[in-house]
This record gives sequence, structure tokens and C-alpha cells, in this order.
Amino acid sequence: MKKHKRLSIEELRSFPGFENFTEEEAEREIKTLETLSILFYELFMKEKLNENVKHLKLKENHETEQRIAA
Repeated sequence: MKKHKRLSIEELRSFPGFENFTEEEAEREIKTLETLSILFYELFMKEKLNENVKHLKLKENHETEQRIAA
């Protein structure tokens, strides 16, 4: 499993608009970005799971229809 590295204050300050953030502001922004990243990842995985369930149900229905037709 890939270990993810936390964004550093220096890295954050390298992006336009974040250059003059204090350490406290930068820490708060990094925490916000981490929270958003986790939220987006969880939503992505939930959607992916839903797609897999739909695919399995379609496959199951198709196989059932083939057995009934045979």
C-alpha cells in the first residue's frame, strides 16, 4: 500500500495565493485539504461500489434469463 505524504507548509506556500500564509493559516488550510481529500475519496469509492453492484445485478439478471430461456 502506498504511503501518502502530508503536504508541508513550504509546499503549500509554493502555490499561488498561499505564499503569505502564516504557519497557523497554512496548518488550518492543510487540514481542510486533507478533510476534503478524504471526503472526495470516500464519495468516489461509494460511487464505484454502486457501479459494481449494478454491474453484478445486471450480470445476474442476464444469467437468470439465459437459464430460463434454455
